Amino acid sequence: MLFEILSTASMGLIAGSAYYLQNKNSLNDHDKIIKIADAAGLKAGGESIRIFRKVRREEYTEYVYKIPLGLSFKQFEDNKQLFIDGLNNKSQSDVNLANIKNINWKGDVMEQIKNIFNNRVMLDKHIEMEYDGMLKMRVYERGLDEMYPYNEDLLKGGWNVPIGCTLNEHITHDFESRPHMIVAGATGFGKSEFLKLIVSVMIKQQPDNVRLHLIDLKGGNELGPFKDLKQCVNFAREPKGAKKALEEIQEDMNKKLDDLFEKGIKDVKRAGQKERDFVFIDEAADLDDDSRDIVVDIARRGRSAGYRLIYATQYPTNETLPSQVRANIGARVCFRLETNTQSRAVLDEGGAEELPEIEGRAIFRRVKNYIVQTPYIEETEINEIIKPHIKEGKDVCHTNVKQSSGANSFKLETL
Repeated sequence: MLFEILSTASMGLIAGSAYYLQNKNSLNDHDKIIKIADAAGLKAGGESIRIFRKVRREEYTEYVYKIPLGLSFKQFEDNKQLFIDGLNNKSQSDVNLANIKNINWKGDVMEQIKNIFNNRVMLDKHIEMEYDGMLKMRVYERGLDEMYPYNEDLLKGGWNVPIGCTLNEHITHDFESRPHMIVAGATGFGKSEFLKLIVSVMIKQQPDNVRLHLIDLKGGNELGPFKDLKQCVNFAREPKGAKKALEEIQEDMNKKLDDLFEKGIKDVKRAGQKERDFVFIDEAADLDDDSRDIVVDIARRGRSAGYRLIYATQYPTNETLPSQVRANIGARVCFRLETNTQSRAVLDEGGAEELPEIEGRAIFRRVKNYIVQTPYIEETEINEIIKPHIKEGKDVCHTNVKQSSGANSFKLETL
């Protein structure tokens, strides 16, 4: 009985010490933020940011500051990485209930307790910043997970696709309200996997209403598995075939727009037409000038005719991403890129070059930027989704599909 009492008391003491250590670290974050801001020169007239409010939440601690006159929110945003690095500049004791429960009370208890407190882990704090007249900094004890598995709970129906998970919410995008998207990223960081996710979700949610036009100028290996679907209208894997497919798309788009005009109807949604045409272009940098002109036309006029453009490239420049395309495409998903210049071509600002080298980590831009971990969908899951929609045989698919190849991945928020 005495042994049980002492054991319980010891566990309580250790747990209390762990709580103190963990909260002691978080209480120092405010002081660190002030020091980092001062060291970065974020002062005006000798005045530093001043704390207005501190609120503890389950997942984060929010610090609200008054910014001195003469400083802008953008100056703090530009120094975000300094704040993250400063808050993570030391390790902390990894004392948790699981370690305490595993103590062998018949062994060398003091040595085991010492090992528990000496077991240190690197901090992985992350911050989010907002401004509404006050600077809000949310400090999370850990960053995003490196893997965000796809599951059907992420689906919302309609023309929505899951974009990814932020530190505190799931983000989705509605192609019905915002029809076009730019997807960019260097090789190996998840761009092509994200395109396959969108195709799979469209097949899953709208099998009777989606029409696919797939242009894969990386040899056809990424989007090729979808070419034999009943929903696939065009498939091209080299520039000549891409041009032919785009010409057919433009011709069909013009007919639909003329028909809507004759009927005095603004767009296909008001006309009650359920079908939507999704044009996927993977490696748009390889398009010739004539093809790129058609892409600009689709981005500019395609919405009313029910065309949705997903324009993807791993070599974003002002040439491969024409200003007319960017002007008509508000939604952008940008994985890690090599340079600040490339990031600016996609997002109109830097940042993608500073993303961690984690596959699936991206910046989603729609009005403002969200750092997300995009859903990863397994090949087996893709195969299960598309299997019921594959045509009877490859010959049938090639006969009925215009093969223009020239060579026979919380709270839900829709943005």
